[in-house]
Amino acid sequence: MRITLTVKADELKLAQLLEKFSEQYRIVYMLRRKNGEFILQVNTDDFGELVRRLNHLKDCAFQVEEIRGGGLLEKLNVRRTKTNIDALLDKKTVTKTDVDPVNGGVVKLMGELWFCRPDHDKVIKEGTNVRVVRVEGVSLIVEEV
Repeated sequence: MRITLTVKADELKLAQLLEKFSEQYRIVYMLRRKNGEFILQVNTDDFGELVRRLNHLKDCAFQVEEIRGGGLLEKLNVRRTKTNIDALLDKKTVTKTDVDPVNGGVVKLMGELWFCRPDHDKVIKEGTNVRVVRVEGVSLIVEEV
């Protein structure tokens, strides 16, 4: 896999580390300067060992910029995982009670009961299919589907 890192470290120590690492693990790397830091591109299947060695350099700081290729990474279709509120938006469910603008109502979504209110000022009857359009506080705002 090809890894790109931004590294802040003593140039001589970093060069020595990379030379030893490349000899031992038979890897290819490219190191270039950029704004007082180094951009390190390395092709290795032993990223953990590279990280371990970088952590042993005194005053070394690094940040992973990109990881590409290599076995499983190529096979996976990785997408952004929605979490928390983002995961609820556009979900469809059925109302468990009447949902009115004043008193709200209840829906069951992703195995949990949620308090909800209608998006428009009209009552949504119990058993109606709804979609979550937004979240306000701890209430889901729903509309009929």
